Amino acid sequence: MTQYRRTRTVLTESLKPWLVGTLAICALMTGLEADAENFLSRWDQTLFDRIYDAPPRQEPMWTIMEGVTDLGDYRGVMGATILLYTYGNEAHRETGKLLSSAYMGAGIITYGMKRLVGRKRPLDETLGNPAMPSGHASITFSVATILGYKYPKWRIPLYVGAGLVSFSRVYLGRHYTSDVVAGAAIGTAMGVLVWHKRVTLLKWEF
Repeated sequence: MTQYRRTRTVLTESLKPWLVGTLAICALMTGLEADAENFLSRWDQTLFDRIYDAPPRQEPMWTIMEGVTDLGDYRGVMGATILLYTYGNEAHRETGKLLSSAYMGAGIITYGMKRLVGRKRPLDETLGNPAMPSGHASITFSVATILGYKYPKWRIPLYVGAGLVSFSRVYLGRHYTSDVVAGAAIGTAMGVLVWHKRVTLLKWEF
């Protein structure tokens, strides 16, 4: 219990600086909707209009992007990490533990911020499932960061893949560009945090 409290304190102190910064960015972007004349709001909308594949859809690109966006679904990432942790060797289990710590941490912060910020999705008339920040972006960038540290030669392809998943969210009309940028920042920061605290985290049994 003492070890848990000490670890929790270390993680909390490490999270404070970038969490405050990300909250500030999210709050700023949320305010954009309230001010249609805001330059950043127009910029966000312009980027969305240029990227979004409005009907009639461009095939086969639309189908490809639907497949790409599924790579950022939390269920796929969760399943992969469970398999690593359950059936892999010691190195694989460590990777699975770090991945699960990173994407779960990123997911908790992301969905907490969604409720706090409460930004509508581009094509939604009602709030529904809030947009800011993007869960797909935060999860994929947290995974890319951990695997990038673990396998440095694959770092660039991993980040390109995470970026493509994030791009697909805008292409399919699910998010504004600022949503995925905020999500990517959260995921990357959480991945960096987990990696640098890995010695402590790997002592946990879960």
